[in-house]
This record gives sequence, structure tokens and C-alpha cells, in this order.
Amino acid sequence: MPHRSFQLWLNERCYLVVEFTTIDGLIASFVVRLMQVTRHGDTNVARYDTAHGMAHLDILSRKGNLLEKRWLGNTTFEDALTAAIHDFKTNYENYLHPESD
Repeated sequence: MPHRSFQLWLNERCYLVVEFTTIDGLIASFVVRLMQVTRHGDTNVARYDTAHGMAHLDILSRKGNLLEKRWLGNTTFEDALTAAIHDFKTNYENYLHPESD
């Protein structure tokens, strides 16, 4: 069960942390975290993952509390992982928290 992880910087203020596990070449689980760099530290603002046995998106508050959960429906984990990375790369600015003191 190989586990892989990597970071992908989107700009100087945010990056993705991608982790996934494969079994026989297929994605068995994954998490894609959109991280925002702030003066108070790095914050997870949204994540796609496969907890609960189904791919979904969690949108988080500044304090890390769940604001919204969006289920991806009947999609393979491979397709969901690809879609998650594409969504965050394309739309990351829509998820970021505004800077404040």
C-alpha cells in the first residue's frame, strides 16, 4: 500500500498538500488540502478527502471548523483526486480567507 505526498505552491500565499494511498495501482484514499499562509501560521482553508468512504469537499472556517460539506457523488477516487487538484489550482482564490488583524 504505497503512500505518496507532495506540495504544490499556487502562489506566495497558498499551496496544496496532496496525499494519497494506492492499492494495486488504484487510489484507495486521498486528501488534498488547500493551505493559506498567514502571519499567524499556515491554515487549512478547504480540503477534499475520502473520509466516510466517499469523496467530498470540506470548507473550513479560520479556526478549522466545518462550514460546508459537498459530496462528490458516485465518482472514482482517481477522478475525484484529479478534480480536486484541478478545482484548487483553478479556483483557490474563492476559498481563501480574507486577511485581517
